[in-house]
Amino acid sequence: MRRVLPIILVGVAVLVLMDVVGALTGRPLGFPYPRLGVVSLLVYFGVGAIGAWRGSFSDGLAAAIVVGLLDGTLGPVAAWIVGPGPVDQAVAEPGIFAYQIAVVTGTAAAVGLIGALAGSWLERRRVIRGVPRLGSKS
Repeated sequence: MRRVLPIILVGVAVLVLMDVVGALTGRPLGFPYPRLGVVSLLVYFGVGAIGAWRGSFSDGLAAAIVVGLLDGTLGPVAAWIVGPGPVDQAVAEPGIFAYQIAVVTGTAAAVGLIGALAGSWLERRRVIRGVPRLGSKS
């Protein structure tokens, strides 16, 4: 899992930064904040794929889930701190925030699963062709 940690950190940093930028530019510039969801899906897929490629299938899936969990918690909090937040309102009820975290984490798990499958498939094809694995001494 140590080989996947930098991927997790970069994924979380990109998504939290995207939430902050979206919150700052959403209202004054009229930026369509919901369209950033596509970028989130691409990040979950990429984290799952690269994590599986560098580690194992379970590493890639776990990395995508962790990124989704952290994005679901840290992203909205950071957006609310710097601006109106992703839904232009303060969270008054903890159940709403918990539901949002569950949905984001579940989405990251589903998309990360597809990415981890793709990364595992690519890794198997590389091993079959005889190309050495990253970091191996062969």
